[in-house]
Amino acid sequence: MARSATTLTGALLIATVLCGSLGAGSAHEMVPSFLQTLLEGSAAQLYAGPISQYKVDDLTRAALTALKECIDGLSPEHVKALVNLLKRVRTEA
Repeated sequence: MARSATTLTGALLIATVLCGSLGAGSAHEMVPSFLQTLLEGSAAQLYAGPISQYKVDDLTRAALTALKECIDGLSPEHVKALVNLLKRVRTEA
């Protein structure tokens, strides 16, 4: 379980950094939506929503699918805690 949590943490950090590199204005709006969809949505919703304006290559698509599967493997309590944290971050931003 510790390895899974470490992998998830690393993947979320990488996703945040990558989203942040898209540009200050777009990243400010896109990152929270991207993370919320990762936590609560489906992979299809992710591609149709927050990242629909970007061309996603096959390797990145596979990485996002693996990340989504990892998140889906979290307990409902952990997902809820992460969603609550994201909501707090959004209101303080």
